[in-house]
Amino acid sequence: MIDIITVSTHDAKKLAADLVRLLEAEEHTVRMLVGRQSQLAIEDAKSSHDGVLIIWSEDAASQTYMREWLAQIDPARLIEIATAPGWPERKDRKAAVIDFSNWRGERGGRAWNALSDRLKAVANMIEPPKPPARHAAAMLGIVSIAIVGVAAGVRDGQDIMIAPTQEAANEQVVELEAPHDSVGGALVTIEPASIEDLASLPPLRPLSARPFSLAPTELSQVRLDPIPEVRDPTLMERFQQFVRSDEDEQR
Repeated sequence: MIDIITVSTHDAKKLAADLVRLLEAEEHTVRMLVGRQSQLAIEDAKSSHDGVLIIWSEDAASQTYMREWLAQIDPARLIEIATAPGWPERKDRKAAVIDFSNWRGERGGRAWNALSDRLKAVANMIEPPKPPARHAAAMLGIVSIAIVGVAAGVRDGQDIMIAPTQEAANEQVVELEAPHDSVGGALVTIEPASIEDLASLPPLRPLSARPFSLAPTELSQVRLDPIPEVRDPTLMERFQQFVRSDEDEQR
């Protein structure tokens, strides 16, 4: 976005303020100049790279300072709008004056779209788009080659990982093939032990241990006193005690 200077007479001050508000909303930096004092800024504007927006209102065409702005600013940087006829002529004008007589202060419409197109043209003149850098194309080629190399390496790695798995599956299928010569039968026969094998065992020796006897045990019954109940009396029990005590007193 380019910087913009608006130049107008006092009768177009409200229109200039509306334009400044909308242009700043579109991220333009706008400086508004109104009246005869704006003539002091012509020299600085000539050497700057700002776009100059001149508003030709009913009083503007008769003002000398407005004609000075038109004459001394590069026509390629000029954006001219008009709310009334009678603006001065300029032979080397780069773009036609835009009619803003019916503009309602909003974006959109023929007048605003024409102003936006003129601002884009001035911006391209002040800050032309830079051509793509040469090293960018070289870097793009290097990145493309690197991507292709990585993809090929990943594919080779997948082939290496898949090949042993297929060979192992084939070997497993070969090992699981059933024999065709004979079916059934034990491969190794083991005969169970018989009674004759016990004769070869050494004889068992008796243990030399003293016999022992257990003395008879007498069992006696233990009588214990009943365990008293340890708890608080219930409400019913308290009521019964109260009745009993009352009866005892009456007697």
